[in-house]
Amino acid sequence: MSTFLFPQIVQLAVIFLLSILSIWFYQSCSQSTVLQPTVSLSFVSQNSSDCQQSFLESDGLICESNAAWNERKHIYRIQDKENMMKREDAVYFLSNWEPNFHCSHARRMGAMGDGGKWVCDVHRLKARHDCLIYSVGSRGDFTFEIDMKKTIPQCEIHTFDKNLYSCPNKACSFHQLMFGTGIEPNGSKSWMTIVQRLNHTNRSIDILKIDIEGGEYSFFPLLFNSTKSLFPRQILVELHPINVTLVHGFFELLRSNNYVIFNKENNLLAGPYFFEYGFLKLNPQFFHSI
Repeated sequence: MSTFLFPQIVQLAVIFLLSILSIWFYQSCSQSTVLQPTVSLSFVSQNSSDCQQSFLESDGLICESNAAWNERKHIYRIQDKENMMKREDAVYFLSNWEPNFHCSHARRMGAMGDGGKWVCDVHRLKARHDCLIYSVGSRGDFTFEIDMKKTIPQCEIHTFDKNLYSCPNKACSFHQLMFGTGIEPNGSKSWMTIVQRLNHTNRSIDILKIDIEGGEYSFFPLLFNSTKSLFPRQILVELHPINVTLVHGFFELLRSNNYVIFNKENNLLAGPYFFEYGFLKLNPQFFHSI
């Protein structure tokens, strides 16, 4: 009887060991299968040679294939020619200055309607440990700042207004002052004065959100006469159509400083003449190679 049972015991032991080995092998393979795509995708997003062109020409913001990036440039070239036609229209923005660049993951931050703004690929700012945002002319609406702070907690946000308000829930640092030329409006501060006062001269400003009720036409020429490293990566601005010459000059100023238009929307609360625009600064190489 014992002689008969011995081979069976050996067989059972072998089967048991094989089962243990099979389970261990399966788990090992499963782990390597899960980990492998993560490593591969990380490598592609940061080191792929097919991404170098977009990464360079977007100043490190966008990483996509050369084919996709060159299609963006093709679209830009077509729309830029249309924008330079400068058509006459009773409602100026109805037939002038359309978006010529599209952000794949643009996201509206802040309240729906007035107060909220479209931001280009806001998720990409999560990699910026020293993210810096200026919000000018809040008029007590802090929904943009709150949304940005929730989405990117490490972002340093400074809000400016001529009236006194208080940033809720430590979403931002508030400064009671007016942006302007330093001469007009009376009591205003220039771009360089503000940046120096906040000790941001060696920082990159990721977003400038600004609504200064027509003062943009005198403010931005001064901004673009400052240090180039202080030009904001994104400019979110409400434009007020004072006269056609000023408005065309404003767009040509941003165009000459390597900004593309990624968003345009009508502020219906202010009537058909006021429009919100989103601009993104690209590397000069983007335009030179078109």
